[in-house]
Amino acid sequence: MQEQNLIYLYDLPKKETTSVAIAEAFKERANVILDPKPQIKTDPTRPFYSAMVSIKDPQQFQAAQEKMKFFKIADKPCRALAFDRSLLGSNKEKLFG
Repeated sequence: MQEQNLIYLYDLPKKETTSVAIAEAFKERANVILDPKPQIKTDPTRPFYSAMVSIKDPQQFQAAQEKMKFFKIADKPCRALAFDRSLLGSNKEKLFG
């Protein structure tokens, strides 16, 4: 996975978040088909899940960056940003560990 083609999703509702739900949100909101499927980070101690998606096509990646900043899964607000490793700080070990 190339780092510039990654989008980090957060504030994902635990009960409703699945790879299919994320893929449907990207298809409906940004007309982007995800391949490979999203990697969901589950942590029982946190109130929400997070996920990473890789978008190979630069035009689709740009569309996803613009249209997926704020989206909903099961009518619950979620957020997404282009992944930037330098913003992780001390969370690097948690995300990649």
